[in-house]
Amino acid sequence: MDDSTLERHIPLDGLSNFRDLGGYETMAGQRVKWRRIFRSDTLAGLTDRDIRAVEALGVKAACDLRYGDERQSEPSRLLGHPEIEVLELGFQNRPGESFLDSLQAFGEAAEAARDYLLDNYRQYPFLYAPAYRRIFDRLLAGDRIVIHCTAGKDRAGFASAMVLSALGVPKETVLADYLLTNKYWDRGGRERPGMDPATVAMIFAAREDYFEAAFGSIAELYPDLDAYLREEVGLSTDEQARLRDMYLDP
Repeated sequence: MDDSTLERHIPLDGLSNFRDLGGYETMAGQRVKWRRIFRSDTLAGLTDRDIRAVEALGVKAACDLRYGDERQSEPSRLLGHPEIEVLELGFQNRPGESFLDSLQAFGEAAEAARDYLLDNYRQYPFLYAPAYRRIFDRLLAGDRIVIHCTAGKDRAGFASAMVLSALGVPKETVLADYLLTNKYWDRGGRERPGMDPATVAMIFAAREDYFEAAFGSIAELYPDLDAYLREEVGLSTDEQARLRDMYLDP
């Protein structure tokens, strides 16, 4: 494949944040293969033409990290697809009420939003470890996958960070990929009416402090990321080596 013409952001009619995780250089000087692993915002917005584009990319599994109510209110357009399996990896029930609704109870909404997201990110590495294992299983099976949630920012953002990290991509590069959501994602009017700009920024932006909170919670319990992947996610050293053989170019 000629990598010179490949673009990270893949423009689709109904989505804004569909991106390729290929091309990133690892600490060993290899590069993640293009057109193997993708990340996205909700696939509910796919048009018929978009579906054909996703088919042409060879995607075989859509890893949906959304909550059950999100999946119900905005069903994936890939449900029932004859060649692409939808894996519902998110929790059926939310840990609490919808956060955007609960913000009405806070006078300092922006600070409350930041605290809420920081707490969520600290829990992601542990709450979603079984989901990460399912994602790695599909990659080990050789499937091309897309990882997504609603925005493609938080749940899908950290899951993508784990995939890139397992492949040996340095943390600063993983962070740069995470922050690209701020460039591409169109919120599509998801803000509540009257929400102040500071609160919007806390809820709808990919932020370095959120990213660092998740990695920090791993560092509190494990000496390094490889130990976390082995002991929490269940990804063995041999499996990690196989992933690198499969998804890295020399």
